[in-house]
Amino acid sequence: MTHTPAVTTETALGISMSQGRRLMDDLRQPRAWIYWADFLVSVAIGYGAFAIFPEHNPWSPAAAICVVVSGLAFYRGVVFVHELVHTADGLPHFTTVWHLLCGIPLLTPKFFYEFHEEHHRARTYGTALDGEYVNYADQPAWRILLTPFSALGGLPAFALRFLLLAPLSWIIPRIRPFVLTRASALAIDAEFHRKLPAGPVPRQWLVQEAACFLYSVAVVVLVVTGYISLVRLAEAYAVVTLLLFVNWLRVLVVHRYESRNRPMTFADQVLDSVDHTAFPIFAELWAPLGLRYHAIHHFFPALPYHAIPEARRRLCAALPPDAGLWQTADRSMQTTLLRLLSSHRRRQERMT
Repeated sequence: MTHTPAVTTETALGISMSQGRRLMDDLRQPRAWIYWADFLVSVAIGYGAFAIFPEHNPWSPAAAICVVVSGLAFYRGVVFVHELVHTADGLPHFTTVWHLLCGIPLLTPKFFYEFHEEHHRARTYGTALDGEYVNYADQPAWRILLTPFSALGGLPAFALRFLLLAPLSWIIPRIRPFVLTRASALAIDAEFHRKLPAGPVPRQWLVQEAACFLYSVAVVVLVVTGYISLVRLAEAYAVVTLLLFVNWLRVLVVHRYESRNRPMTFADQVLDSVDHTAFPIFAELWAPLGLRYHAIHHFFPALPYHAIPEARRRLCAALPPDAGLWQTADRSMQTTLLRLLSSHRRRQERMT
């Protein structure tokens, strides 16, 4: 009996994990000044565009521009939570400031995303235990196209989570597990059940949850008393909806979603991810902080975002043009999305 040798990372990608680590060894340290400058400028633009929104003429082109600029700027600010999960230890005080300026006001505290590490583990990636993975490649095109429009219910869902479910779960302990496992994760899989850490609920979770509750109550009071107009509330809804809509588009194109709930090897995880190599300025708007190089991120998840472009340049210099890693490259979001939309049809045709 003959045995087919296992496909190694080096065979599949053109470079081994150990070779890759050595190549990236000096890129692992996050540069705090880049994080601080990038984040503070992003939220300053977001708040600035929100503030100059022409409240007296909310349907004007100027109003639309303010919403788009504010939404994209806050989107970039929110995405820093991804960096916090991977590199928080190297950024003293950054998490606190991020929460004060972005995480709490947008009702997206860090503990909502701390399950993200499961998305990078071999035993969970692409399975039902991975809350950031859905088998979109097996879904018809119309379902995929409808997915980003779930953004319309995003802000009301966040408000309901903190204004109603949070205090109810504090008062009624029996519903607390449901709130923490089913309503406390920025997951894309609606069926995802978050695994809770052993022991009592972490103190920082309670602090972040309480802060979001108090912030939400304050907003309601200010709206009821007239200090915040309904036009401003509608503006906030539009900004958050745009933010979530763009993020859903990003989600649909950063993976091929072909696992079919089967565990994948490390190399297969990288090959199931997608790098977008063209239109860098536009790509940075919809996939900020290096997420347009998603395959590189999955290869080196600990790299800070500002090091990812250099990591790819080094790989380009070190790997031959036919290396398997380059199979992950698409020119644009449209290329990846069109392939995903046609994947279900192609599979049906193969089965007939």
